[in-house]
Amino acid sequence: MSGLRRRLAEAWPHLRALFIAYHVAAVVILSLPPPGAMTSPALWRSANLRADIAGYAAALQRAGVDVTPTELGDRLLRAAHGVAAVTDALSRPFRGYAEVVGARQGWAMFASPQRHPAELHVELQEGESWRLIYRPHDDAAAWRSATMRHNRMRKFAGRFARGFIPKNYDELARWLAQEAAADHPQATAVRVRLYRYTSLPPAEVREGQRPKGRYEHTRTFSSADLRGPR
Repeated sequence: MSGLRRRLAEAWPHLRALFIAYHVAAVVILSLPPPGAMTSPALWRSANLRADIAGYAAALQRAGVDVTPTELGDRLLRAAHGVAAVTDALSRPFRGYAEVVGARQGWAMFASPQRHPAELHVELQEGESWRLIYRPHDDAAAWRSATMRHNRMRKFAGRFARGFIPKNYDELARWLAQEAAADHPQATAVRVRLYRYTSLPPAEVREGQRPKGRYEHTRTFSSADLRGPR
């Protein structure tokens, strides 16, 4: 028994070094973008990525490279599939370890900035007119601002600009409408909409300009129906 302990004591520094090297390799490899994230059809259809590719194509054209956004996008997608195949193979030896110790990265870090965001707007119908009660960064329309500014709410609502999921949006819109109707008994209807726009350049932001966009995914609810059994 003492001989076994001695051999284990002698081997332990080497085993520990191997484990540390394996763990560091796992952290590095698993921090790479997962294959599904790089090749997701929803990602490649998103307005944000299409705008990025158009910007890259324009920069290449100014540098003398004759390429259209569509051509560049096709090339980048093929490259993404190639990289995804490599990262998939590299990550296989570490997946089981990551599941056991919980060393997983379930969301994309350092993603490209959202230059085509969408804001949630909530409005009330009072008589014949509509009144805006919630809009981000608007002190005059700050209904339930603490809830709407909560970290989880901002993340949830922000996803509608990148990958719109109707079921999630419809459920949130109805919940917001119910709360608004309860807080404003004089309202006859509640409307929830997404306002999509393109972010302004820094110079225009400093000048105090406000981006102009368009409304999408309008959901209108009767207050009488909303105040019924929930």
